[in-house]
Amino acid sequence: MIKFFRNIRKSLLNEGKTSKYLKYAIGEIILVVIGILLALQINSWNQQRIEDKKEVELLSDLKSEFQYNLTELEESIKINKKVSQSCIELTEIIRSNTIGKNSDKVDELLIAIGNFNSFDARTGVSNEIVNSDKLSYLKNEELRRQLSNWLTAIVDCEEDILFRSDNYTINLMPFLMKRFPLANGELTKKLAFDKNNYLETYKENSPFKYNLPQEDLMEFENQIWHHKHNQDYVAVNELNLKDFILTTIDMIEKELKENE
Repeated sequence: MIKFFRNIRKSLLNEGKTSKYLKYAIGEIILVVIGILLALQINSWNQQRIEDKKEVELLSDLKSEFQYNLTELEESIKINKKVSQSCIELTEIIRSNTIGKNSDKVDELLIAIGNFNSFDARTGVSNEIVNSDKLSYLKNEELRRQLSNWLTAIVDCEEDILFRSDNYTINLMPFLMKRFPLANGELTKKLAFDKNNYLETYKENSPFKYNLPQEDLMEFENQIWHHKHNQDYVAVNELNLKDFILTTIDMIEKELKENE
């Protein structure tokens, strides 16, 4: 093709047709420019197609991750709600000064308030996107900010989870162990992950009785309140995280729909 154009230019020059040669040369330049522009456009289309495909893959992975987290979080919310309810029931028994008359119920509640859950978010996809150049594949700037805020929100929630656990272990448990036969909880204990009943439990109540002097009732109430107070922070965080996840899933689904 290049040889063909060269022959035409040579023929025009030999015939002395300078004006036609110039017109032809300009036309040839225009054709070359058009060819280059077309090549660049095709390359741009291909690159955009590759980036769009990558974005859809990332969005799909994100959706799966957030849907998994939503399921786990809803289960955690349900478990932790029972902890708060158990604290309230136990407080009512303390205030009515009927602990001795409700010993079986107290045993059950003392186990229940310790069955709190810690939501452990799955963040593999989110972390990889935020901490790499993959973030640029997501065209929605608001969604990019949402992912960064998600990782920060999880870290903030972990602080309250740790504080609740530390308080329960360091303050509440030592108080209870000196005053209650906690081993009675074995008769009502049921671990959610023990689906096949592998664990063996006690068959009889402890021979030891409650040792709770009257003057300890207020401290007992305060200990239970403090545990519930810490639990409430975790519970509110989880509800806020649920709203955050639902919003993020909605944003992801909209982006996926636009890429269809």
